[in-house]
Amino acid sequence: MQLAQRKTTRRKLLHWVLIGWCVLIAVLFVLLFFLKSPYLGWDYTDPETAVLGVAFHSLEWLFVRVAPLALFGGIVGIFLTRDKE
Repeated sequence: MQLAQRKTTRRKLLHWVLIGWCVLIAVLFVLLFFLKSPYLGWDYTDPETAVLGVAFHSLEWLFVRVAPLALFGGIVGIFLTRDKE
């Protein structure tokens, strides 16, 4: 009985972690949409600003490429860990 309860608790915890993961990805997408890449208007003649701007752009580019896959994986995980009653 305890093992079954532990398994159920882990499944429910994973289910809610995946829901939180999907919400976080959606919120970050909305945030990036409304910020509209503020680094594009920066003065890149200063080397420190240029490095920071490239870092921001790299992170944004990577997020936009990887996040849809992570979101899809989270949705599949939510579907697989739901209650089957």
